[in-house]
Parts: sequence; structure tokens; C-alpha cells
Amino acid sequence: MRKEKLVQENLYSLNFYLKNDLISCFVTCSSIPKNTFALVASSMSYMKWFSIVLIVLVQHTYGQESISEFQAKQAVYHIVQYSGLLPNFTVRENEEVTTAIAYIKDKKRYIEYNPAVMESLMDSTKTDWAMISILAHEIAHHLLGHTLAPKLLSPGDELACDRYSGFILQRMGATLDESVAAIQVAGSAQGTKTHPPREARVHAISQGWNESLNQLESKIQGIAPADKIYVLSLRFDGDENLYYVDDASNVLWYNEFAQPILLGKMVEVTLGDYRYEIVWEGQKFYVDRHNKIWNMTTYNVMLKVGKVEILGTEK
Repeated sequence: MRKEKLVQENLYSLNFYLKNDLISCFVTCSSIPKNTFALVASSMSYMKWFSIVLIVLVQHTYGQESISEFQAKQAVYHIVQYSGLLPNFTVRENEEVTTAIAYIKDKKRYIEYNPAVMESLMDSTKTDWAMISILAHEIAHHLLGHTLAPKLLSPGDELACDRYSGFILQRMGATLDESVAAIQVAGSAQGTKTHPPREARVHAISQGWNESLNQLESKIQGIAPADKIYVLSLRFDGDENLYYVDDASNVLWYNEFAQPILLGKMVEVTLGDYRYEIVWEGQKFYVDRHNKIWNMTTYNVMLKVGKVEILGTEK
């Protein structure tokens, strides 16, 4: 196994040096490490060795096969397939993009990639997973809705796409090292205005990869019952979120991970027509006898801002 691995590594080396210094390779082969030919030749018959060298030489003499549109479309199909979805992206080459880009035009989803950059990235990382991870990242931009408002894209959105990339690549069979290979080579160490530093992106990919692995090792036993007893729900005008009050008078909100976030307290008061006071991040709201929520404006005027719904036995 060790010998085979050395052969493979040196074939990559041969391929790289032929590609980047073809003329000197033809004349003197001085660009190739001295042990490359010896290691590979000693591991196979003369004719087999000669055939491989001939194929590589011909390939680089008459043009290295670049990443085809078929290969990119196939990769996108498999990525989406492992997401449990059907592909509805238009995938095409574009030598003017830096690496790859996702966008919407005329209500159609596009993913464009630079074939030369993709090929170079796979050569540098020595794995096809590099291209797949880049395309998975762009698919995530579509799935997470980032392409609907591209001007609002933030570094945090890029990390969310990196996490998705790591998650999907684990499902597809990539190792953790293969999943982070592309960003290790192409990522900026300091980060940019739009993209986080390399270390943060590697962490996000690793997080997604490990979450996928952990899911495979566990099963969800249906929908778990709420761990709290909720007696009231709160709705505020102009706010799409729904808030809850539990039996301990805590005001809670559930984030996208279904985790309860404590926001404040709701306590009984005797203040004219108001029965309850909600203390929330330094603000005070009042609930009247008709379950309407009120807030004091800067002009000392009470303004109706929401309503309360009873879910259980009111305290």
C-alpha cells in the first residue's frame, strides 16, 4: 500500500511538472524530481510505464483536458441528489469569474464556474472533491436564499454555505481532509470584505462535516414534546416571530435550531387597566384586561403594539 501511494503521488508530481514546464521536461526532464521516474518505473512493467508516460505527454502536448460542463453538471446533480432535491440550476462555464458564482437572472438559477481555475485547484489539492466542495458552496447560496438579495451578502452567509458544503461532502463520502482541501488552498488567510479568514471557513466546513457524521450515528425518535409548559403566546405588530410565556413567567423565543431563548419576564401588576408587565431587554410592555399589549412612546403616550393569546390555564 505504501509503494502504491508513492507511485500515485509521483504520478501527480509528473502530471504537475509536465503541465507547468512542458518544454524543459521534453528536453531534459530537469523539472521532475529525480526519484519520480524511478519510483514509478520500479512498480510496473516497462511497457505499462511507457504507456502511461506516453499518455501524459500526449495529453499535455495537444492540450490538457479541462473540466467539462458535463463534469460540472454531474457534480451539481449529485450534490443536489444528496440533499434530497431535484436540480433546477443552469450550470455553465465562464472564464471571467474568479472561481465560481451563483446568481439569479430572469427568475432562473445559475451557477457559473471557471474551468481553468477548477482544474488548477484539483491539481493543487490532488482531489476531485475540491471542485465538488466549491460547487456545493455555490448551491448553498441558492438554497439559503442569498441569491435573492446578493447585495446583502455577509461573511456569515459565506460560513453558512461552507457548513453546508462540509455537510454534503460527508454524505457523499469525502473525508474531512478532502472536504477542506479546496479552502485550504484557495481561502484567504486574513479574509476579505466579503469572505471570512481561511481558519474560520475551515472550522465551518468541519462543523458541517461532523454534524452530518453525528446524524448518521443517531436517529430522531419522532417530534419531542416541549420541555416547558406554555400558558400564553405573544404577537407584536410588524413582527413575524411568535413568543411564548411559560408557567414560570419567562418570555421565550425559539431560534432556527429549535432552542428556547430567554428574552424577559412577565409579571402581574396593579396599574389601572393593565394586569401584566413584560420586561424585555430594558423595555416595558403592558397587557390590559382585553389581552392587548401596550408600550409607552417617547411622548408618554400608550401605543398598542400587539396582543396576547391564552394557550393554557392562565395564572
